Amino acid sequence: MELETKTSSADKVNMFSDSVRSTNVTKYIYQVTLGIALQVFYALKPRMNHFYLWQMVSKWLCNMRPKDAAKSSKSDYKLVCYYANWSIYRPGHAKFTPENINPFLCTHLIYAFAGMNKNYELKPFDSYNDIQLGNYQKFTNLKTYNPKLKVMIAIGGWNEGSKRFSKLVEASSSRQTFVRSAVSFLRKHGFDGLDLDWEYPGFRDGGQDEDKQGYSKLVKELRDAFDSENVPSGKAKLLLTMAVPAGQQYIDKGFDVPALSSKKNLDFFNMLTYDYHTAHEAEINHHAPLREEPGLEDWNPNKLLNIEWSVKYYIKKGADPKKLVVGIPTYGRSYTLSDAEETEIGSPADGPGEQGEATREKGYLAYYEICQLIQEHEWELEAPYQS
Repeated sequence: MELETKTSSADKVNMFSDSVRSTNVTKYIYQVTLGIALQVFYALKPRMNHFYLWQMVSKWLCNMRPKDAAKSSKSDYKLVCYYANWSIYRPGHAKFTPENINPFLCTHLIYAFAGMNKNYELKPFDSYNDIQLGNYQKFTNLKTYNPKLKVMIAIGGWNEGSKRFSKLVEASSSRQTFVRSAVSFLRKHGFDGLDLDWEYPGFRDGGQDEDKQGYSKLVKELRDAFDSENVPSGKAKLLLTMAVPAGQQYIDKGFDVPALSSKKNLDFFNMLTYDYHTAHEAEINHHAPLREEPGLEDWNPNKLLNIEWSVKYYIKKGADPKKLVVGIPTYGRSYTLSDAEETEIGSPADGPGEQGEATREKGYLAYYEICQLIQEHEWELEAPYQS
C-alpha cells in the first residue's frame, strides 16, 4: 500500500512513500511511533558498504496491511495523510494518482499544494495536473466512497518560500483578500478545509519579525470567516489546520502557540517532526529520533532534536495536546560513508547517498524504494538506542 502524501524536502508528503502525520498526542504518540517501528534503521551488507542507508520503518512494515483508520471508533483519532500532486509525473510503478488512494486508510487527506498569486489569492499550483487532468475532482470524489473522510488542501510548502506570505500578513487588506479567496476556492473545488504550510514565518527570503503577529491575525480572520460562511448554506464548517516546525528557533520566532491553539482558531497542528538531521551533514544520524540520544552533554544542541522534546515544548508553550498531530516519516535519508567499516550513528559521512530510481534525489529514498531494496538485497537489521 502506498499513499503519496511529504514529509518536507521535495517529497515530504507520502503516507508510505514519504510521510504520515498521525494522532492525538496524549493517547497515541508512543504507541503509534513505536508501533510503526519509527526508530529502526538499516545498514547494507559489506558488498554494498559504500552506501549507508537508515530509515524510519522496520522490515515488516514493507509487507504490512494497515488498519483502516477512517473506521476507528475513537472520534478524536486522526490519521492525516498528505498527497503530493507531483507524484503523477513519477516514472513507472512510482506514478501515483488520486485514484490510487485508499479512501478508508486515513481520516484526513490533504492535497499538496495550492499556490498563491501576486494578489494574495489562492490558485492551483499546477493547472494542468490539478484542473485539466481533473485531479482536484478525483481527490475530492474519494468522499463518495467514504463520506466520513475529510479532504483538504495545503497552501505553501518549502518550495513556495516565505516572501509572499510575509507580504500577505502585513496588511489587513491583503489578509482579507486571501480570506475571501480561500473560502471561494475551497467551496468551488469541494475541499473541506485549508492547511497552512508557511515555511517559515520570520525566516528565509523576506521573512521579518512581524510575521509572527501577522500570521496569528491571518488565522483568526480565517477562522472568523469559516465560522460564519457555512451558516446560510447549512454546509459543514470548513476546517483550518497548520503545519508547524519541530525546532525551537522556528517555533519561538514565528508561532504564537497559545493563540493558534485557541478553540477559536486552529482545529489541529500538523507537526513537521522529521528532518532533524539531513543527509548533507558531516556525520550520519537519525532524521526523526523519538527520544534524546543517551549521554549527550547539556550544551549539546542535539538534545533538542527529537520528537519527544518537540511535543513537550509545544505543550509547554500552551498547545492543547489533543490538537497535536505528530509527523511520522516513512522515507529514508541515506549517506555515503567516509569509512565503509564505520556504520554507527555519529560516524563520518562524505555526503548524501545515491539517488533512488524514482525520486531521483541524493540522500533521499521513498518508502517504496526502500521496500524494493529490502526485497532485492540482503540487509542487516539493527536496533538503535531508542528501541
